[in-house]
Amino acid sequence: MNDKRKSILMVFPFAPWPARENGISIRYYPVLEHLSRKHDIDVFVHSDPRHTIPEDPVVRSLRRVQITFSDRTTPSLLDRILTATEMLSPFGRPYQFARYHSNSIFLQLREFVTGQRYDSVLWVMHEHRDLLKRLDEQFAGARKIYDSIDSPYLHYLREPRPAGLMPLHRVFDLWKTLRWEKSLLEGVDASAYISAPDAAVSANSKTSRAQVIPNGIYLAGEEISAAKQPAGASLGFLGNMGYPQNVRGSLLLYENVFLPLKEEFTNLRMMIIGRSPAAEIRALAGPDVEVTGTVESIWPYIAQANAFVYPMIGGAGLQNKILEAMHAGKPVVTTEICLKSIGAQEGKEILIGRNNEELRAHTRALLKNPEYALEVGMQGKAYVDRTFDMSRVLKRFERFVVGGKDLSIPPTS
Repeated sequence: MNDKRKSILMVFPFAPWPARENGISIRYYPVLEHLSRKHDIDVFVHSDPRHTIPEDPVVRSLRRVQITFSDRTTPSLLDRILTATEMLSPFGRPYQFARYHSNSIFLQLREFVTGQRYDSVLWVMHEHRDLLKRLDEQFAGARKIYDSIDSPYLHYLREPRPAGLMPLHRVFDLWKTLRWEKSLLEGVDASAYISAPDAAVSANSKTSRAQVIPNGIYLAGEEISAAKQPAGASLGFLGNMGYPQNVRGSLLLYENVFLPLKEEFTNLRMMIIGRSPAAEIRALAGPDVEVTGTVESIWPYIAQANAFVYPMIGGAGLQNKILEAMHAGKPVVTTEICLKSIGAQEGKEILIGRNNEELRAHTRALLKNPEYALEVGMQGKAYVDRTFDMSRVLKRFERFVVGGKDLSIPPTS
């Protein structure tokens, strides 16, 4: 890889800071911290509710930053007609990803990049992916790369729906979403997903296959050591508790695992760790359920749990909340959806419940046998530490962004 300092533009839908604010920042805050030491980074955020640039050392290390805000004005008649046509057409963006005011964002971004020369342009947003092509002239000679992170198709496919035959409109929308997602990978020099199942969605694309670049474990200077199992009996759930899939998962944990096992383990407690808890989550708080909300550090709370249980039934991508619990040496019980993304060895490094009975059985076994819980936790930690080591991930990200030898994990079916 050429060690010369590069000029890099990164385009995000949300600000990639602070480090644990959202999925974008979990992935890209460490990347910005790493790359800005060696390269000149410009960041354009196309729609973010925060109106100020924070006093953050990583943000200050960037060369230029611009944040735009969602346009709340009434769209023009032409904008509405074009957007509606695209939503109805089998060749346009799916309904859930259609957006007004695309041209307004294009004009702001074009102004931001005018007069600049970039070695690499990293695009991290689905909805306005077409703008990258419209800006070809401004990005002449640049390495153009696209990071989908999660698969939009998998998110849509795994949304809860009534049992029975799938309505024809949903079949059409799924087909359209899959076709649209594959088109997002066209016309770029490189593309990436966060996990192998997400990348497999595009495996049959005519374009070169997407790389798999996972997240790493970001400690922000904190020292984490796996300790012996704490006294008592406590189940944990970690994540952004305003995110719908996490809300659903923690409610399922409470209803289908915690309450039934509470009859066997009368001292059993449950701890929900994470920022922005939704109203349904706050309502669970009581003598036996702790809802932390935003905390300065997640690690002291993780240490208090005997096991982490994630009954996830939807979503896509890589579950960082599971990686962090495993890194802390905690045994994890989860569902098959998460197993496929993480890739750990079932029954040894992670425990998988394919129904409520299995989720309860695995959790019961961990609570009854602290030695077994410690063994699973340490096996899981060893796997995560060697597979998602941050220094290795950052080196791969740098090669992905500026070019060089491909060290990514190939997607699997």
